Amino acid sequence: MKKKIARFISQLFILFYKLRYGSRVQFGRGVIVNHRFKLSGSGTLKIEDGVNLWAHEEPNTFHLYSKEATIQIGKKTRLNGITCHSYSTIQIGERCLIGSAILMDTDFHTFSDSKHVLHGNPISKSIQIGSGVWLAGQCVLLKGVQIGDRSVVGFRAVVTKSFPANVVVVGNPGRVVKEKG
Repeated sequence: MKKKIARFISQLFILFYKLRYGSRVQFGRGVIVNHRFKLSGSGTLKIEDGVNLWAHEEPNTFHLYSKEATIQIGKKTRLNGITCHSYSTIQIGERCLIGSAILMDTDFHTFSDSKHVLHGNPISKSIQIGSGVWLAGQCVLLKGVQIGDRSVVGFRAVVTKSFPANVVVVGNPGRVVKEKG
């Protein structure tokens, strides 16, 4: 009974979000979503079939900073409080479990003062998350990071470089503490 009610409520919210955000958001079949969903900017958010966006405490928030920005969420992935900042591309694989993680494909550092060391346009590099990945709460993934299939990123880890499949990453900066065999 609870699943039927959640699906009915989700359909109402999907209709509302399609009207509110137009073509900037694309929902696949069987998506579950509630009122804790926010989208800003002019890029595109693609949500594939069976994704669960039913957030509890923190909303699922997606910020798109250019018309070319794209965030893609793979089939049957579960998001609960994710925050994505995208200037180019963030791809999340299928069957992932993601808590209140923060994903940023740009550093946003730019200054108009030509003498400042950070003068110029912000650097952006895509983020790619493999399938079956678990990103624990309050972890941060920065620009250019790739996480291999079935890997785990621990609570509050700060990931500044890419990691292969089947590893557990923890700490600041993120490092492998276990390889899954």
